[in-house]
Amino acid sequence: MNIITDSVRFQEELSGGRVITRTFNTYPIRLSKVAAALQGIDYGFSDDEGQFFRCTIDIKAQIVNIYQIKVLITFGLRSKSFDKRTDATINYILLF
Repeated sequence: MNIITDSVRFQEELSGGRVITRTFNTYPIRLSKVAAALQGIDYGFSDDEGQFFRCTIDIKAQIVNIYQIKVLITFGLRSKSFDKRTDATINYILLF
């Protein structure tokens, strides 16, 4: 089993849910399975916001070919729509 530890930073902006894509090359290790696990998150508001909100964090790992992994990390904070001004750092690990 091999492990990659990574961290992504979502800069503050006011927009919909945001996605960061990362690609990892594993040569000479051939891939057969891959899994991603959330390791930690740090996020905060920049403006005065209400006490009710919803946070969306999604991490998906895909095998592109036998030596390459693609990871998609989605982050969004919202009340009724993704409309909260916030920033975040998301830590995750890949197991393959």
